[in-house]
Amino acid sequence: MKKILVLFILTYGQLVALDKESTLKFYQHIFTAITSAHSVLVYVEDPEYREVFMHADKILLTKRMKDSDVIVLTSKAMLEKVLDQKELHPQKDKKPLLFATDYHILKDSKEVIGAFYWKKGRAQLLFVRSRLKAYGIVLSSEYQKFIIDEL
Repeated sequence: MKKILVLFILTYGQLVALDKESTLKFYQHIFTAITSAHSVLVYVEDPEYREVFMHADKILLTKRMKDSDVIVLTSKAMLEKVLDQKELHPQKDKKPLLFATDYHILKDSKEVIGAFYWKKGRAQLLFVRSRLKAYGIVLSSEYQKFIIDEL
């Protein structure tokens, strides 16, 4: 019985590690695509996401929103906090991109350019064409199928 329990714990640990690794790869590809940068400065408050991004090659975590290229929104409260900031960056053309981990956050704010979230156990990636255009973002052909005109 102990051997089965130990085997279960080890298997579960490997699955969680694999899930974090694959999630990290998705985000690295997405963020480098939307910023056209090799390394992306990311601000996120959620401890789980910070833990995942901490192990990234191409994602560097920042402690302040205004220093970031991308702000990851994991809750509506975080969205409200970000939108309450009068000026996130001193240069208007260097405003951080807002990216969500929830469909409803993407739907609720026209400032959010895209979202990567899970629905019925499947990964979903969406970008809104008009929002990408407002930031002058042109995505490669591999992302074209994830661009929608409206929600």
